[in-house]
Amino acid sequence: MFPIIRLGLIAVATVAINLPLAAQAAPQELLLELSAGSDIPDGRNVKGYPATVDAIVRVMVQKFQLPVPRGKLLIYATREDFKQGLVEHLKISPNLAESTARFAKSAVGSCNVLVNEPAIADSPWPQRIELLAHELTHSVQLTLANRCSLARPQWLIEGSAEWMAFNVTASLQLDDIKDVRVRLAERVRALGKEGDLPRLTRLESFDQWVNARNKYGFDRTYSLAFLVTDFLVARYSLMQLADYFRRFEHSNDHRANFSAAFGESVESFERALEAYLAELLK
Repeated sequence: MFPIIRLGLIAVATVAINLPLAAQAAPQELLLELSAGSDIPDGRNVKGYPATVDAIVRVMVQKFQLPVPRGKLLIYATREDFKQGLVEHLKISPNLAESTARFAKSAVGSCNVLVNEPAIADSPWPQRIELLAHELTHSVQLTLANRCSLARPQWLIEGSAEWMAFNVTASLQLDDIKDVRVRLAERVRALGKEGDLPRLTRLESFDQWVNARNKYGFDRTYSLAFLVTDFLVARYSLMQLADYFRRFEHSNDHRANFSAAFGESVESFERALEAYLAELLK
């Protein structure tokens, strides 16, 4: 399954439940859509959720030729309402939703993006744009696959969301993608010097991803995933990455989809990646 919760971005295994829920205030709903006839804005002037969604989707569609993501942005005004939204859309137990709502900023479930407004109320809008660009990329992944869940290679699902989030903020003049690469490489460099970079085959399942996060830390794990995707897109193209996700409409076989989309096996790509990272991080 593909629900994602962000502190952090912690994916949660879903559990079917049939328990009564407390009364819940309806969230603010925004369709994930693109308004007509506008250029990509200066992100420094973007504030408010409608303008943020429009700016992010506009970059994805106009600059990167990605589809408009399906679903809605659901903005919950209280932590309790967000908890109930997690139960409804991610189908997790109320106890797990309760503990999750204490720290999670956002989540993706049932093809919708859920926002825990109290958790990000003090964040400046550029940070919110980066957060929502990451989550909307997950929605794009699902849209490309024509489904509301995906079999995961976690490193590529999260890496491509990080890659797009930073490219969105750069496109909105909130960051410089060259500076991003330098910053994230610096976060990962210590792992390379220690000879402790995890192999991709150890970053595929949810459990493996959580273990890596616990061992290497959030920043290093997601920074590494960005660098892997950055190398993949440079080696091939974003359109081939989009084709990879499209192939999940008909098959959950990650390795077969990877080989078909990129023309090489995961193992072959990893060998090239290791040489690239060795040079980048030395």
